[in-house]
Amino acid sequence: MKIRRPMFFALVAAFAVSLASTAVSAVAAETPFKGTVNAVETSQLVFPIASVNREGTGTATYLGKFTEHVTLQVNVLTGSATGAATFTAANGDSLSASVVGQSTRIGPTVLSIVEAYTITGGTGRFAGVTGTFTLEATVDQTTGASSGTLSGSIVH
Repeated sequence: MKIRRPMFFALVAAFAVSLASTAVSAVAAETPFKGTVNAVETSQLVFPIASVNREGTGTATYLGKFTEHVTLQVNVLTGSATGAATFTAANGDSLSASVVGQSTRIGPTVLSIVEAYTITGGTGRFAGVTGTFTLEATVDQTTGASSGTLSGSIVH
């Protein structure tokens, strides 16, 4: 009988350690997300809404080298925008996000843009990822050239 009791306690202890290890591995890790992007924007205006498409490339932590495709609906009277974005890593894995933004004129043909992204999904190593980040950029409306910086965090 004394031999069984230590065996029972050993099994209970092993189960507790296993359960604790599983709980620790289930905790999501928050990773800083920073980067730069250069893009070209094209748009079509049906007053007062401009449909904007932005195609660009950049480099960011966790994502590496990437391409971006962003579609926005911009109210040209208020400068406010909503839309969707896809960021695709070099290996084809992608992040999807919703976007809300605001533009402010800082020159005759230059806008300052601040966009807030909420990650809504992903593929490959980004499956199940969540997070938020901000793009602060400028765009030259004459050429459509834009550049900016990304900062925020990704939870994986």
